[in-house]
This record gives sequence, C-alpha cells and structure tokens, in this order.
Amino acid sequence: MSSEATVLLHREQTSVDLHLCHLSEFWGVQCKMVHLGLVNHPGRMLSPRHNLSCVMVSARTLAAILQDETICQEVVMDLLKQTPFVLIYGITPGEGETYAVRYLTDGLVSSAVSFDSSEHLYQVSSLKQEITEEFSGLTFGPINRERDCGLVLNRPQTGLSDIVNIGNLALFALLKKQKSSLFLLACRDIADVQSQTNGSLPAHKYFSQIVPVLMFLRCAFREKTWHNPERCASFVIDDALLRQSYGFLNYSRLLAEMDSREFSSTIAFIPWNYRRTHRDVAKLVRERSDRFMVCVHGCDHTAGEFASTNVRELNDRVHLATHRMRTHEQLTGVPYDEVMVFPQGKFSSTSLGVLKGHNYLAAVNSTAIPYGLSDAHGITVADLLAPAVLKYGGFPLFMRRYPGELADFAFDLFLGKPAILVEHHDYFKDGYDRIRAFTTQINSLSQKLQWMGVGQLIKRTCLQKTISHDTIACKIFANIQVLHNPAPVPKRFLVTKSEDDNVAVHRVAMDGKPHPFIIDGGRLQLTVDIPPARTIEMKIEYASPHRLDKSRDMQTLGYHLKVYLRRHLSEVRDNYLCGHGKLISLAYRIKKTGS
Repeated sequence: MSSEATVLLHREQTSVDLHLCHLSEFWGVQCKMVHLGLVNHPGRMLSPRHNLSCVMVSARTLAAILQDETICQEVVMDLLKQTPFVLIYGITPGEGETYAVRYLTDGLVSSAVSFDSSEHLYQVSSLKQEITEEFSGLTFGPINRERDCGLVLNRPQTGLSDIVNIGNLALFALLKKQKSSLFLLACRDIADVQSQTNGSLPAHKYFSQIVPVLMFLRCAFREKTWHNPERCASFVIDDALLRQSYGFLNYSRLLAEMDSREFSSTIAFIPWNYRRTHRDVAKLVRERSDRFMVCVHGCDHTAGEFASTNVRELNDRVHLATHRMRTHEQLTGVPYDEVMVFPQGKFSSTSLGVLKGHNYLAAVNSTAIPYGLSDAHGITVADLLAPAVLKYGGFPLFMRRYPGELADFAFDLFLGKPAILVEHHDYFKDGYDRIRAFTTQINSLSQKLQWMGVGQLIKRTCLQKTISHDTIACKIFANIQVLHNPAPVPKRFLVTKSEDDNVAVHRVAMDGKPHPFIIDGGRLQLTVDIPPARTIEMKIEYASPHRLDKSRDMQTLGYHLKVYLRRHLSEVRDNYLCGHGKLISLAYRIKKTGS
C-alpha cells in the first residue's frame, strides 16, 4: 500500500481541503487532488478497478457531487463503498451536507448539530485503543462550539462506533461496511499547520482540528506515516542543590516514590553550585542512575543570562557552565547531560546557535518563543507538532509542561513527542501525593512508556516511516541519536536532520567510526545499514568558530557579589521562608535589587 491519499474536490478546493492536505503531507502522506465537475475532469480515475486505498472528501464536496448532474454519482458512491479507508470531514448542519452524509450512511446519520455551549467536553472512547492510542478513555475540554458539531442518528447504532463524543453525540465515528471503513468527522475546520501560533499547543484547542485526521491516517497507512517508535518521559526538577533536602524536596523520599511509581527524575542543576554538592546525595545519585540524572540549568542562574544576543558573552557563559559541570563531575562522580534548561525560560535564538557550536545535545524549555521577539517569532503549528522546534539554526528545543492537564501529555505522546514534566521543590510542599497521582496517570497513557533522564530521552527521540520492506526513513533532531533496528532482518535507514550554514558539521560517526554524509538543501543526509536486532549510536560533531579553548570568566567583582547574594537569598527563601508569606515577599524584593 502506497502512502498516498486521494482527495476528492468539486471544481475548486477550499481552505479546509488545503489544510487537510498540508496536515497529511506533514505526516508523511502525499495527497492527490482529483477535481470533479470540471471540463475534462479525470473522473475515470475514480473507477473502483484503480484500487485506491484511501479517499478523503469533505461533506460540502460530497453534497456538491450529488447535486451535479454532469457527475456520475453511482461511480463516486461505489468508490466510497469499496475503498478500504474513507474520511468524510467538515460535516456541519448544512442542509446539503446533511443529505449527503445521510445518503452515504444509508440513513443511519440523520443530521449534524452545533452546540450552544463551550462547557461541553471531549470524551474519547476506551474501546478503540488501536485508534485512539494515548487519548483512550480521556475526558477533557472545553470544546470549541464555533467549530465542533455532533452527529445525530436516525436509529440505534448498527455497525457505527463512536471514537470521540461531545454530549453523547459523536464528533468522530467509524462506520464499518463490507469493504470499507468509513470515518465521519463533524468539525468545521482542519488546523492550518502553516499558521503562526502563540507558542503553545494545548490539547483542547487543537484536538478536533488535528487528532481525528491523524487517527484516520494511522489506521489507513500504519507505519508509512511519520511516527516515533519510542514513548519516553522524564520529570525535571529545577534549581535544587544536591543535598539531602532542598526546600520541600527530599531525595530519599523522592527515590522511594520513583521506585514505587516507576518514574525517573532529572535535576536541572545550576552550575554555580558545582562545589556545594553533599557527598551522600552524590553517592545516592551515582548508585541510582536509573532514577536520578542531572542536566545544566543556566550558568549563574541570573535573570535573562541566555537572553543575550551577544555571541561572545553567550560563548563565555556556555564555556563557564560546561567547565563547572565537568569539575562537578570530577569532584562528585555524578555525570551530567549537556542539555540546557534556561533560567526563567528566557533565551535568545542566538543562544541556541552558540549551544549548537558547543555540541550541546539540546535545550529544554517551557516556552518556544525567544526573549524579545514577541509576536514576530514566526513559530507555526507545524513547528510545535514536531518532537522539537528546529526553527533556530537546526538546534533542537524540546518543550516541557507543568503537571496539569493529562490530555496535554497524551497529545505530546500521540504526536511522537516525549512527555517532559517540570516542577520546583515547592511542588512537594504538601507531600508526595501529587507527583504520585500524576505519574500514575502518565503511566496509564501508554504501555510502551519508558522513563529516563532528559539526555537519554532526547537521544531516543526521532520520527520514522517505512519506505519499503527493508528501508526506513528517519528524521532526527539532536546531534546524538540512538538508532534501533528491532527486526530479525537488516534494515537500511535513510537519516535526515535539519541544518544551516552557521555552524559547520565537522564529522559524523556511527558507534565512534567516521561515516559519510552530505548536506543538501539545509538537510544533513546519510544512509546506514543496521543489522538485525541491533542498536547503534550516531553522533554529529560541530566545528564552531566561536568556541574557545579555555574557560573564561570576564565578569566584575560587583557582578559576582550580586550572584552570590542572589543564590544564597534563593536558598534562604526555599529552605526557610516558603511557609511564611510576608517573609518570602520581603526576600523576593531583596533578591530583585540584587539581580
């Protein structure tokens, strides 16, 4: 089965048709548009003997076809009844659309209705887990009543399965016929993947515009669509020192919870604290590296230290942070991942290029918008649908979320993104019940879910699709990638990665051995053959013109005094004042004057 869908159009395409094609093509499915109702239209392509595997048509187009006397409706209907996978999208209460859907379903669906309130929720079936995957059984919202509709049935369900409901009416349903699986989607629009966002991708806002279409495409094309074979998660805790207790966080208690609930944590460690780790906690982290990992959290953790656009300043900060982390590893034996978590979430697009030149693995952040760009950031829906944002120099920026809406993490995992949770020590103020409950919910989303440190998680994140029985296309995001062939036969991997000309690729290695590659059209490309049931590690090394040979610290004494004051006031706040509202407000004011 080829990964090509046929989109039926009546004379001209609409914006919804174009949005559908762009979303499908983003997910690796090419769309062939067939225009009906035009002079010399290629209606002969619609003969069932052409064995089309997938047809998508809007309810509006279907209504126009049924009203157009120049089109042989019987041919079209026979095609829809015999094609293995059919999607009818854009079903709304319009009279023509209602008639078309009623006709196609032999009267089972009588109409579509709008909702008079946005207080309704999406209810995803738990009976079709092979379709709904991570969303199975979830209820969340609110819906968008301007966009979402419900299907009204004429008689009790016969062969129709609700996949997503709103108020006991199907938004998305599957009608099984003798030769066809007919999917019905009662949503007015499909997301425009080329449109600019506000930098976030909440599940309830985009669910009905994206997820049902992707569910359909995965049913129709399986592994011929882009997908992540892994399901990975990590819990990141910002700022905490490696001492037995930091604020409300106790490492022994956390370890007990991680062992009990099967999750792992990454400590976003401030390099300034590199000489302040307690030996007992270092020993605990070393011995339980299956549960504890460490990554880099800024350098001095001052406000906006990575929001600068001065390349030399940024280069010095990355160098100093790396030097401190390496010294910390030598002193304590605690390894770290060269993954940057930006203090207060502030970064510039320039800082990502500098990190890339230092061969950092990736950055992890709670916002995708560089500091100072405001509405000019240009981040699109497509940028956020990918596992990592690659908009800035091809350096991967992975998004993380605070524990809250479970559907948001289901959305991430469904899209092939890792589930990265973030919190601070005060999340444990009332004990460990909250993290215990939320990680249990996260674990319930997928039986394949694996918890690990953010570094390992990033190395295992990619998108793959099957090209042929022995060839896999693979999109990677970071400069180190674990490539796995689980099959009992050799596989050829066609690997691509987004690159630019600002940071040159010095070499590519497979398991430490140099490997040939080309860069063409802004993409690094290579081919690697992987034996049966084997895993190899691919590593890209960059040659940065900005990197220095020695760590430099060019800051003034006054700056160092401010950082010292800031760090110690933060610890006083976290360890002693958190339970006292007035005192902590005073500490924040003092800290602000010292920053």
